[in-house]
Amino acid sequence: MVKVKKYTGATAYEAMTKLKNELGQDAIILNTRTIKQKGFFGIFKKPIVEITAAFEEKDLISKNKNSANKLREINNEIQDLKKMIGELSTSTNKEIIKIPKQLNDYKTQLINKGVEYSTATLIIGEINEQININNKDEEIIKNIIKYNLMEYLGDIRPLSVSPGHQKVIFFLGPTGVGKTTTLAKIAAQLVLEKKYNIGLITTDTYRIAAVEQLKTYSNILNLPLEVVYNESDIYKSLTFFKDKDLVLVDTAGRNHREINKEDIVYKMLNSINNKEVYLVLSGATDYITLKSIIEHYSIIGDYKIIFTKLDEAQGLGNVINAKFLTKNPLSYITMGQNVPDDIEILDKDKVVNSLIGENDYGRPS
Repeated sequence: MVKVKKYTGATAYEAMTKLKNELGQDAIILNTRTIKQKGFFGIFKKPIVEITAAFEEKDLISKNKNSANKLREINNEIQDLKKMIGELSTSTNKEIIKIPKQLNDYKTQLINKGVEYSTATLIIGEINEQININNKDEEIIKNIIKYNLMEYLGDIRPLSVSPGHQKVIFFLGPTGVGKTTTLAKIAAQLVLEKKYNIGLITTDTYRIAAVEQLKTYSNILNLPLEVVYNESDIYKSLTFFKDKDLVLVDTAGRNHREINKEDIVYKMLNSINNKEVYLVLSGATDYITLKSIIEHYSIIGDYKIIFTKLDEAQGLGNVINAKFLTKNPLSYITMGQNVPDDIEILDKDKVVNSLIGENDYGRPS
């Protein structure tokens, strides 16, 4: 007998993990959808992902492998269920709230700036549900949009330092996003402007160029650098750096699909308490890849987000996309290769103005 069950999670990856843990690999995915949740004032609570799966109750599975009729019966049931759920999904999708032209123009602008279509639709749709924009002039509507987008971005959380308490800072992310350069920019600002006592560690021993690049920065800034080859090495390095205010750790760029709990960096993160973790993402990444990266790095849990290469991106839409896909705080953005100049704490006002077309954040006019 075929049964249908639904699984929910903050992300598709989380919901799929629950499904696979309970039903294994044999379950058939019938439908995946995003469900809006009403938060405070019904605007800012992150939607959840719901996956509907069909499976056959194990205690009722026929032991006769040659039972062709039984298999056909099961297949017919599944096809009927798929058709039924497909019709339900289609009818639900048709129930689209009509968005006034003034708001729809902003939705189009967000999409043009790289915000994923369904995310832009959700944000503008919820504003439309909560606020009556009739008889409001363009300036008021614009300010409503700006305020809601800024609230959506949440608190910006750059690096925090407590005097007398050492902190270990990890920079994670896929290959080619600019982790080493980003680390160098932050290190330079902390040394030159804040006068902090800093040590550098690299675990990126896969690429000779990566170690040499960080060595160059460490020589310029006159900072000690330790190269870590295994898990035990990092504890030796941290002991060596016990007098430092901050220890910045550069990690190897990895194919995000290979991230797992056996990874040396994951083990390091779980064994160190006084840490901050930054996931470094490229603003020029396409949405599908960005979503996949975030889903695979969800095993890390508590991290802040740095966006690089925003000068190469069509717009700042991925800043909104990443916030939508995670509940994690944003921190820094980079626009260029110059060390230490081309990095700054993310400015929500500038980001929002760029998203609605008032300026191009970080680009020369």
